[in-house]
Amino acid sequence: MRILLLTLLGLAALFGPTPAARAHPHVWMELEMRLHTKGGALTGIELTWAWDEVYSDPFRTNYDRNRNGRFDPAEAKDLIAQEITQPQAFSDFVFVYASGKRVPVGPMENLTVDLNGKQMRFRFFVPLSHPVALSGAGAARKVTIGSYDPDYYIESLLPENRPGVSFAEPTPSCSIVIQEDRAHPIYFGMAYPQVASLQCPD
Repeated sequence: MRILLLTLLGLAALFGPTPAARAHPHVWMELEMRLHTKGGALTGIELTWAWDEVYSDPFRTNYDRNRNGRFDPAEAKDLIAQEITQPQAFSDFVFVYASGKRVPVGPMENLTVDLNGKQMRFRFFVPLSHPVALSGAGAARKVTIGSYDPDYYIESLLPENRPGVSFAEPTPSCSIVIQEDRAHPIYFGMAYPQVASLQCPD
């Protein structure tokens, strides 16, 4: 089981396949993001990663021991202790760009795990190293937020037909557009990650 989490956290090379053998995703993740702001600036991101049913199945089988369809507190605690071997790597999957420059983020905080039907979900918070002012985003400068695996072993799905990205606090007149980030391709330039592009007035 632990080898699966190592794969998720950017260590797929442990399996030994060449890049050509990994030219398409092997794991799928549905992404949700709640954007935290203060004083008109982006300060952090609350993320939900919902894993596909096939990937989730061995975790659900091993840790939902009483078969009640959820991870009870003791089960969730055990899963985190046994399987999350590289917690610092969660932040490596979070990408914030402002005016073309990547904004550093801090370590992952407040990780919880649960089940939604047959999907395992991770929820956690990632703070920005410094606030990013949102005034003029979209028109004067570009601000994008995404969470994805740059090796493309995992595909992060952010469908446009559901409210996958929202603000945790009211942010006047800001809107969110889901689009491909063609300025920052991944997997040797062969794929474009989906990101949330912010549009806020001056």
